[in-house]
Amino acid sequence: MMRTYSLILLPCLALSLAACGEGGVLDESVKTTVREQLVATCTATAEGQIPEGVTVDLNQVCDCVADKVLDGKSVQDLVANPPTSAEDLTKVRECLKEMGPVKLNPVGT
Repeated sequence: MMRTYSLILLPCLALSLAACGEGGVLDESVKTTVREQLVATCTATAEGQIPEGVTVDLNQVCDCVADKVLDGKSVQDLVANPPTSAEDLTKVRECLKEMGPVKLNPVGT
């Protein structure tokens, strides 16, 4: 899911780092952009994959996943070690567990 995006994002991050060095406003700007893209990619990927009758707030789950993927990582860390699909799935499970039970709606109502 996010692995494809990570591969696309890698050259952009590398250029940003090479041009301006480490730290400061640039890193925060890049991390904000990465986070927004992680959330958008997560939401787009998850839509249509939730079984009928299951209610999940994708925005809440994907916000949580993006936060966990970025937690404690610098831009350099993200360039050197882009998130993997297995890591993303682990983060999704963690977020769903934190959110509590998934709501089931009767099918056909």
